[in-house]
Amino acid sequence: MEISREEIVQKLSEDYGKRAKILNLKFQDAYDKYTERCKLRTYENLLWQFTCANLGRLPVLAPTLRNDEYIISANDDDCEDGVCKL
Repeated sequence: MEISREEIVQKLSEDYGKRAKILNLKFQDAYDKYTERCKLRTYENLLWQFTCANLGRLPVLAPTLRNDEYIISANDDDCEDGVCKL
């Protein structure tokens, strides 16, 4: 299934707007400016950036603890170098 140019531009512009917002710039201004810049680029170039930025992926939710769950650790040395000794 091929993604349309409009969908790619929208996703890239949203990503750019979110990044600009982190720098205290206005999301909508950054989004609009980037959308205009994308009009000058080829479909292949946009698709390449879309793929490299991994914008077509499904969101992955990190596991969270429930309210009644907690982590028990006997002491600070239980885990070392990513290997749990328990």
